[in-house]
Amino acid sequence: MNESRLERISLLSGAVAVVIMIIGVLLFNFYEFLPPAEKLASFLQTNAPSVYTGGYISALSSFLLIWFTGSVRTVLAEDEGGTGHLSGIAYGGGIAAAVASGISFVGIFATGLRAGAPGGITAIGAITMYDFWTQLSGQLFGIFMAVFISATAILILRKGILPTWFGWVSLIVALGLLTPFAYAVLGLALLWLVTVSIWLYTRSAFLRESGEVTVPA
Repeated sequence: MNESRLERISLLSGAVAVVIMIIGVLLFNFYEFLPPAEKLASFLQTNAPSVYTGGYISALSSFLLIWFTGSVRTVLAEDEGGTGHLSGIAYGGGIAAAVASGISFVGIFATGLRAGAPGGITAIGAITMYDFWTQLSGQLFGIFMAVFISATAILILRKGILPTWFGWVSLIVALGLLTPFAYAVLGLALLWLVTVSIWLYTRSAFLRESGEVTVPA
């Protein structure tokens, strides 16, 4: 099996994506569940620069998530063989999750710009956009991540790509993401991305050192 340096480094893009996403979310710095519209509008207008900066930085993470999803698909497809049915499902879920996340954070960016413009933002406009972001990032992103995680977990259990216990834990996380309380499990989904990213990179390095992977000159 040949493996380029870019393919190896791309496996770390999942961990980097999570770090970038968290930096942006910390800059946004508003996490209240179903806040009063007036309170939210006031926060957005007072903190507009940090809101749109945080939204923009977090949106960039979707670029890396797409790279990571493609890299994971390659690893899964090689181990799965055949038609690559499950690796294809995992790939579709990962791409959809990246798109949902990107749209959500671009929404934060756009709302921050509007809040900082002359005239600010109305309470109705602020709460409408806020509810839209939270459902995209809390529910839709979670559903798509459940597809990505569950398909990967099944392959872990079948092929031993990663430890068996991690496959079972992954399935539990995926089930949690399919509930109405997915937002409470999102932290575990992000931890899953970091763990898989680092583990697959380490696995690639081990296979390379053992001679099972050849590196093009």
